[in-house]
Order: sequence, then C-alpha cells, then structure tokens
Amino acid sequence: MGRFALKAPPELVGIILDFDWDRERLHALELPVDEVAVCELRWQLDLRWWKHDDRHFAVAPNEVRTDPIRYHVHWQRTHAAQLTFPIHLAETTPARWTILDGVHRLLKADVLGHSRIRAVRVPSTKLASIAL
Repeated sequence: MGRFALKAPPELVGIILDFDWDRERLHALELPVDEVAVCELRWQLDLRWWKHDDRHFAVAPNEVRTDPIRYHVHWQRTHAAQLTFPIHLAETTPARWTILDGVHRLLKADVLGHSRIRAVRVPSTKLASIAL
C-alpha cells in the first residue's frame, strides 16, 4: 500500500490510489484527451486532497476558495494552473473517475465558471504502468 494511502482520511479511501505512482510515467501515457463536465467532478472539490503546514490531507479545494488568504499557497497554485494541460482521472472502481492529477486545475476551471475541462482518463488496466 502506498505511503499516502496509509495516511488517507476515511473520505479518501477508495478514491486515491492505494499505491505510490510516478507523475512522469503518468504524463508519458499515450491516451486520448477528452473533455469532461466540471459538474461531474465538482464533488471532489470538497475532499481534503492537499497538504497544509506539515499535515497531509488537511485542506479541501473549496476551503481554499472560501479562505484564499489563509491558504494562499494553494490559491496561487490554482491561479497559476494551466487549463490547456489536461487533468488526469483514474478509474478507481468501474465507471467511477476520480482525480489523479490536476485538482488545482479543476478548482481553477470551476472558479472561472468553465463548464468543461480537458481530461485524460486512465483506465484501471493502465494503472500498473505508473506504479512505483
């Protein structure tokens, strides 16, 4: 089991991968880029994905949205995020797509009122290729 999955709060069990993975391997996958409705992914903006101070899984994107001064590091990352680069979604259970990479991009798209976001769907059959 991955080091982050071991520390994950109950709300993220079954959502985040239970193994460590490599971002370079993820970005090297040759998979089609599609568009996904932001509203289909918006529920994930209430999950505590991000580190704050020294605590992992301490803050949710919507908390950053409502208190950008307190969470200025994530707010700055959100505004700097490039929406031309697709988010990556993992098929964590059949037909359930959760964010693997790109939470800041999703938050930015939502803040800006975008209805769709560019996305790469990583099927469960490809997950082993990004594992460490």
